[in-house]
Amino acid sequence: MSQKKHEAIDDILSDYEKLANMVLNQLDEIKKLILAPEGLAATGRLQVLTDNESKINKLEVKISEKIINSIALYQPVASEIRNLIACYRIVISLERIGDLSISVAKQLSRIENQEVYASLSGFISKMMDLSIEMSRRSMLSFINRDMELAMWTIKSESIVDEFNHKMLKKVAERAYFVAEDKNLLVSFINIKEMVSNIERISDHAANIAEASIYAFEGKDIRHHRKRELDEKSKLSDHE
Repeated sequence: MSQKKHEAIDDILSDYEKLANMVLNQLDEIKKLILAPEGLAATGRLQVLTDNESKINKLEVKISEKIINSIALYQPVASEIRNLIACYRIVISLERIGDLSISVAKQLSRIENQEVYASLSGFISKMMDLSIEMSRRSMLSFINRDMELAMWTIKSESIVDEFNHKMLKKVAERAYFVAEDKNLLVSFINIKEMVSNIERISDHAANIAEASIYAFEGKDIRHHRKRELDEKSKLSDHE
């Protein structure tokens, strides 16, 4: 029983790493399109991303089923249950990051006025860079049991939120002056939705980091993570 349990958990963690890499590859592809949106016009480009998303969805379901079966069949101890529950929460966030990536690509394809997009693309690119790095570090925090990476991810969420607020303000200000121009207005609306979805990617990265902390420290900080991080920072300063 014990050997089968360890094999089952190792199999789940192996699939988790595979899923994490698939999601990161998807994010990297979206970043390339943000830098060069004309790439979306390439034949089948969006379809390839959509096909990849379908693979991500299937693997998420497979891992979730394995986690449930392992808990039901092998009677894992408390620390193992925490690890499995955390992994379950993480794969759900990974699947949602994949969904959001596709939404970003679709919204990018609907922006008709490239001049408007070019004026804001640098800001969008920086925001996407940070969201991707948060995703990468949060996934590694679980694989490597690295709570410093998890804490960095959660702290960085406020930076992305600030990016989002500034960007939405810029879009709102410019959209007000072009309300009579349908082409420009539609472009601004899609840019606004893009930015909101990039911000949601960072939210899920922070959720993954929270799950990592729960797995290895047994603390659930979902509803009070800012206070928890402030306390950790004070402890670090005294050491």
